[in-house]
Amino acid sequence: MNETRNQARVEQESVPVTQEELEEIARYSRRRLTAEEVYTFPLVLCDNDLDRDYECFTDEALEKLAGLFCGKTGIFDHDPRGEKQTARIYRCRVETEEGRLNHRGEPYKALRAWAYMVRTAANADLILEIEGGIKKEVSVGCAVAGSYCSVCGADRRENPCGHHPGKKYGGVLCYTLLDNPTDAYEWSFVAVPAQPAAGVTKSRSVRRALCLTPERALAEMEKGELHLDAVSAEGLRRHIALLERQSEEAGRYRRSLCEEIRRSALLAQPELEPALLEKGMTALSVGELETLGQLMRRQAERRFAPTVQTAPPPKDPGNDNSPFCI
Repeated sequence: MNETRNQARVEQESVPVTQEELEEIARYSRRRLTAEEVYTFPLVLCDNDLDRDYECFTDEALEKLAGLFCGKTGIFDHDPRGEKQTARIYRCRVETEEGRLNHRGEPYKALRAWAYMVRTAANADLILEIEGGIKKEVSVGCAVAGSYCSVCGADRRENPCGHHPGKKYGGVLCYTLLDNPTDAYEWSFVAVPAQPAAGVTKSRSVRRALCLTPERALAEMEKGELHLDAVSAEGLRRHIALLERQSEEAGRYRRSLCEEIRRSALLAQPELEPALLEKGMTALSVGELETLGQLMRRQAERRFAPTVQTAPPPKDPGNDNSPFCI
């Protein structure tokens, strides 16, 4: 089994506890609690987007995790000791955020949960820290049966393929798809979660970037988290795809320049060490490589100047005895 820990987001939303919620909480408490005794808060356990480890859950995995996480306890730093228990999930479901896309250009989906804790003097400070945004990042511990390469589909545990997450192969980013979860252990408050975009939000309102140009969207995204609508996200994907194609074409042209320089250098400077030439070309720009290539070609042409094979050999003036011929 593969233990997976993903960041979650706790949302600061102080809402009254409804009778329906109290009924759901009663499934896990020994007696029915009152609204005054209970503190509840929503959080996002995981989603179908990439995390810092270049892993992401499939949509099917999120649906299955929604059932597995109901009733699971919340702790600190994945420490399984009983005194670290702080809250328990009483409701969990998969939600789609309209207009937001994940890294694959598919609808963004998140596993949203609601947790409760009993209000006591001991956890009053923790509740205040949650409300104040101090305790906000969380991660989950679960087991999955499937861990697949996004490039070739191989199961990384049973059939390692050699593709490394985070690298590109033929312009395709490699990452790991987590599927078929078999168990959910716990969720924890942590300081450094796996997913960089997670964090406390003051409300469910989301900042959206509408009708941005790709360049403006990239600049805005560098400043922090930015959610794009479908049109802007599609434009950004096309812009990135164009840049990747241009990068591949530039790479092919650079390699052809280097190969031409190597051939010319063998003729023009046969004493030049190949390793030294390679090191020098690595540091040069495309324009500098073009200049070096022209220089090497001219030197090779001067050293091996072409001659016309059908031309007669030149006469030697010193051996010209034509005046003495009868």
